[in-house]
Amino acid sequence: MHIPERMIRRMAKLLGGSLAGQLVAFGAAFVLARIYGPEAYAHLEMFALVTGIGAVLGTGKFEQALMLPKSEKDALGLLWAGQRFVWATVFLVAVVGIGSAHWVADTWSLPSWHWIAWSLPVFTGLAAHARLLEYWHHRQSQVGHVAVAKASGPFLSELTKLGSAGWFPLMGLSLGSGAGIAMRWAIMRRGLNSVCQAASPWGRSPSRAAIQVYQDYPTWVLLGSTMNRLAQWLHVLLIGATLGPLMLGWMGMARRMVMLPLSLLATSAAPVLFKSAMDRADGAPLQRLFFQAFIGFGLVATLVGLAVFLAPDETTAWLFGAPWRGAIDVLRILAPWFVLNFISAGLGSMFHRVRKTKWIAALDAIHLLAVGLGWFLGTLHPEWFGGGRMGSASGHCVGQVRVLRAQFGCPRQGRYSASG
Repeated sequence: MHIPERMIRRMAKLLGGSLAGQLVAFGAAFVLARIYGPEAYAHLEMFALVTGIGAVLGTGKFEQALMLPKSEKDALGLLWAGQRFVWATVFLVAVVGIGSAHWVADTWSLPSWHWIAWSLPVFTGLAAHARLLEYWHHRQSQVGHVAVAKASGPFLSELTKLGSAGWFPLMGLSLGSGAGIAMRWAIMRRGLNSVCQAASPWGRSPSRAAIQVYQDYPTWVLLGSTMNRLAQWLHVLLIGATLGPLMLGWMGMARRMVMLPLSLLATSAAPVLFKSAMDRADGAPLQRLFFQAFIGFGLVATLVGLAVFLAPDETTAWLFGAPWRGAIDVLRILAPWFVLNFISAGLGSMFHRVRKTKWIAALDAIHLLAVGLGWFLGTLHPEWFGGGRMGSASGHCVGQVRVLRAQFGCPRQGRYSASG
């Protein structure tokens, strides 16, 4: 069965927006890496950690449930609950982020972090709300705003980073990333005034019954997603604390040159696949769609992985300057994890077609355990992985690659819920 033409058009529009934004970010990276050092990218990595986790968890996972109800009233009830979670996230980040700012600055050697911490509640809230609104647009099969946001956000982000370089040598990258988040939110919010007001978190829920029906989203799905995100970002916290901001900066560059573009492609395609999966019957039609998507994601992942491993040793030094020479080794260590995350993120949305939330939460718990064990072994016995800082970093990441391979599966009969 061929992929429907409407689905291809929607996906092409979304991928076009993501590609335009990534081309801007990719081109600016060559200039920014020669203006900002690895220490500035270490600040950015911590900023991305908080806003990235907050964006995914700060909705209570109700955005993924938005696609399921047939009734618009029930969908508004879920949007109401999601917006409440966003405000709760803003409050939590304000208390924890600002309260721990000086400790984080000392532990991770980030001298400007206490200033960045004051912006975290705002940008985390905007990122979470933008994600909620994005899924609402997908529910309505209106991807125009989403595509424009994905193209415009990186443009403002990179422009702000360039303009801030002389004023904020350590904070400029984080401020630019925040500007991009604000731009994406503003575009996503446009035209949804009446919808957001109808689901105002300060009023009564339009449909409490819907929240009861999908209560496994703010429970098991949120729990699984929390462990999934911690597994993805835990190595940033642990490696930054044990190996210093230089290694953390190299990891930040590796993430932005390979994982971030792949993630944007996956997140652009995932809602479209989810919508198509909802229109397919159980059994053979759903399986065919899954395998078509799997082949497409697998091909992209293979090409990216080969490009990274075949790149010359001096690639990052030649592209970004001498301070970035070691980033190519970090990129090769992380590349298998990057491409496996890309495939699982792209296909994960289809698993909401069925609902085995406890099972997927257990897989995420194993993933988190493997990351923690890898960090422990890499810190205690780096010689097992080649020795030195690179050996330690290899140990930190090897557990993640193994467990991610176990998380692939094909949806069959019924409904299955994945987190992330």
